[in-house]
Amino acid sequence: MNDRKRINWNRIITKALVVCSILFLPILGIHYRPTPSFDYSAVNALETENGAIKVDFDFLGGFDYEKEEKIPEKVKNLNGKTIKVIGFMLPIDFDSGVVKSFMLLKNQMGCCFGIMPRVNDFVYVEMPEGQSAKYIMDTPLRVTGRLEVVKENLVGGLYSMTADKVEVFTNY
Repeated sequence: MNDRKRINWNRIITKALVVCSILFLPILGIHYRPTPSFDYSAVNALETENGAIKVDFDFLGGFDYEKEEKIPEKVKNLNGKTIKVIGFMLPIDFDSGVVKSFMLLKNQMGCCFGIMPRVNDFVYVEMPEGQSAKYIMDTPLRVTGRLEVVKENLVGGLYSMTADKVEVFTNY
């Protein structure tokens, strides 16, 4: 009986330490995120490829929305347009190796115990009704689809997209 209580206390203490490390390590600066500062005035026109506007996460995430709650006009102008963006998959709705919705992240550090992405550092991607994408982790993907710049989507970000195409990007 006494051994059983000791084992339970060990599990409780271990769980408490894990929770504390998740909650308090960001305070210590381990999850430091530099303030984004993209110069939108230097962008005259964005490059297009096969009718889609090529953007990157430097452009989409180059402003501090969490501080100012303003979206630059050049980013707002992408609303409703077909874009191509490169990032990493974090599946949300998946089963048996296929994905129906996912977050397209700026980098791989936005997963699990990494750096929590800002609201403009990822795109919430949904596949069209009846379609899915292959479950691909730790590999850069190029996603083409219609972008919506919104106040907040299902997962709390500024960007949503219905994907037309999801492909492995080899020229990264």
